[in-house]
Amino acid sequence: MSQETVEYQTNQTDEYVNHLATVEESHPTTAVEDIYNDQGVLLLSKGSVITKRVANLLIHHQLKKDLDQSIHVSDTLTVFDLLNQILELVEGEQELKLLHEHLSFEVTLRQQLFDKPIPSQVLQRLTVMKEVMPDVYQRSLFSAWLVPLLCKHQDVPQRVYFSAFSAGLAHDIGLMHIPVEAATARHSLNFQQWRALKTHPIVARMILDGRKIYDADALDAVSDHHERYDRSGYPAMKASHQLNQLSQLVGMADKLYELYFDAEHGRKTIRAWIPFLEVNLGTFGAENTELVLGLLKKSEITQHLHERELPEADTGQLIKQNGQISEFYKLAYQLNDIASQYPRSKVARGIMEMQVQLRWLQDSAGLGSDHLQEWLEWCEKNPTDGSQQELVEISELLGDLRWRFRRLWRLAVELFWSDKTQASHKPELKQIFDGMTPLLPCPGRFDLDAPMEDEEEATS
Repeated sequence: MSQETVEYQTNQTDEYVNHLATVEESHPTTAVEDIYNDQGVLLLSKGSVITKRVANLLIHHQLKKDLDQSIHVSDTLTVFDLLNQILELVEGEQELKLLHEHLSFEVTLRQQLFDKPIPSQVLQRLTVMKEVMPDVYQRSLFSAWLVPLLCKHQDVPQRVYFSAFSAGLAHDIGLMHIPVEAATARHSLNFQQWRALKTHPIVARMILDGRKIYDADALDAVSDHHERYDRSGYPAMKASHQLNQLSQLVGMADKLYELYFDAEHGRKTIRAWIPFLEVNLGTFGAENTELVLGLLKKSEITQHLHERELPEADTGQLIKQNGQISEFYKLAYQLNDIASQYPRSKVARGIMEMQVQLRWLQDSAGLGSDHLQEWLEWCEKNPTDGSQQELVEISELLGDLRWRFRRLWRLAVELFWSDKTQASHKPELKQIFDGMTPLLPCPGRFDLDAPMEDEEEATS
């Protein structure tokens, strides 16, 4: 779905009214004036509370004016709440606190919170998000902290800090306009859920754009925070030259949050960020990634990190993982051959660009190579304590690379779905992503067994 095809209108009610009804007991939402549809029919009288029954009445109506202008969410978060919750999140984790103090960031953070007023429409959505999508809310707090912190490390002009903070804080408010199941699922989305999920960056931008205090850098960062330099992102699969730096820092912050806190593969150490970024040098832009790696590898940081107890490297498992990566590469080459026949397809161009970067990674790091396989087999036959550190590092790199191939799997499925793809290529595409499926680190983004309604509207 491209940016141009998003059908969201600010006076159109959607899933947000259901979320407002969900928080009726903790944050009742009241109409501050009579609410009419675009035909002048009264839908809700002033003073009424949005309950589930009222939400069912309001949803999918075109209103005379934006819903935001006609409602009040009680006990809305304040800037003091946001400040305290961000500090609680950061100071509760010793390694995050280390970065915070190293860059003397608290004064800078306070300046962003009190530099300009945060619009009530943003605070209301964050208040509701905290209740219905608590993990998304915590990720937003984390991004509001990390993105301007990285900007400060990069020594960008101070005027950029507010844009960085604002984009980090509000980049996911568009998720409040789609069902919770689509907004929070990590895998096995059906086509309708995927289509809904792809709208949220543009919806968030439209909400912020209407507030008139955010500059183009902040708005672009919000709308493009799921776009990637290797063209594997969404919703528009933009090329690297179309993306600004902040968008990639917001996208990076999302992933670093997952690596630290996520129950699925979080590791509660910023050390885990290093192999992830090394495998994804071209994902967020090499300049951005190298600057962050430079911060993480500074002696002032590393000397204060807890020495982790290295797990015993399972060389047999490493041999298996390297073989899986080798198989991924073989399937990727087959996929690239098909994609090259569709030079005007955004999905196909994304596959080809990602293939270039994956091939560079294979050539430079040797992951999935026969040479690495031979060395691992030698280590299995000749175990020594001296190789443990290197084996653990290789294990982390291989693991993170499998997650990157998971994005390629998604593109393969989307090319299969596209009505621009010739029928003769679809069996081969299915064979390719079916071959990748058992090699993935977790289930793929899509539920391939779900009914494929509106297949003709898939990304082309």
